Amino acid sequence: MVRRKRRGMSLIEVLAAVFILGVGLTSISAMFVAGIISSEKAKRISTALNAMQQQMERIRSAGFSGCSVDPDIFKSAEGYSIIEQHSDMTGKVGFTVPALPNGQGVIDIDFYTSPSGYYPNLKNVTITITWSGGGVTAGRMAMQTLIANRP
Repeated sequence: MVRRKRRGMSLIEVLAAVFILGVGLTSISAMFVAGIISSEKAKRISTALNAMQQQMERIRSAGFSGCSVDPDIFKSAEGYSIIEQHSDMTGKVGFTVPALPNGQGVIDIDFYTSPSGYYPNLKNVTITITWSGGGVTAGRMAMQTLIANRP
């Protein structure tokens, strides 16, 4: 009897190769998805940070007297809305961040207080921006500064 040499692969070998290839491709595709999500989150954080810095520079350039919750300073025509206003011109101002999905910002202006007391010549300004975006790409960021009344 003459035996022929077998050429090709058995069904088991083909199934094993397909299984290993499938596991590898699944892992690689999961890394691509994670990379895309991470990139989108970084882009949104950068956009929020830029928006906060713009608002903070606007407030800093206005100085202590311009750091007041006043409709003449935060005009609705410029996209601001007074959320809360106290008699001492402190409170909260809202604004939108159109570059972020459902991007909303709040500027909170109040006089600085510490355990040692109240400081009428020092204002505490906190800017907070929140946005939605489907789970892990949603976020919230805040920035805070003090504005002094220099004689």
